Amino acid sequence: MFLNRRKQKQFHKQNGISLAVLLFILIILGLLAATLVNINSQSVQANAQQVIATRAFFAAETGAQRQAMSIFPIGGVSNCANQNFNFNVAGLNGCTATTTCTPTVINSETYYQVTSTGQCNAGSPLQSTRVIEVRLKNLN
Repeated sequence: MFLNRRKQKQFHKQNGISLAVLLFILIILGLLAATLVNINSQSVQANAQQVIATRAFFAAETGAQRQAMSIFPIGGVSNCANQNFNFNVAGLNGCTATTTCTPTVINSETYYQVTSTGQCNAGSPLQSTRVIEVRLKNLN
């Protein structure tokens, strides 16, 4: 009985410490959870931006290739004019490419400089522009 009273006094003295420790642990875990959610959100945003940038690169490359096909057609008339392309195919949907073509004659040979600017826009923070420059020469 004497031992029982002694334990009761011990527990009575420590009555409020567990509530303070529990509150401290809950606050720390809450801050940790909020930080993890923020990091995850930033990671998702960075991944989406990377996808948009890749799509803009491929739009610019496709624009340059289409301009090259206009300069050196298989069976037609060569056309070195500035062009705009709007893509509506899977992967490049909503992207555009603007190309400029500049012919230069050096030693009676014509060289073409094609600059293609690909742009994709998926909302205010998610937009990207990539530029590709190509120099072409007829090998025939």
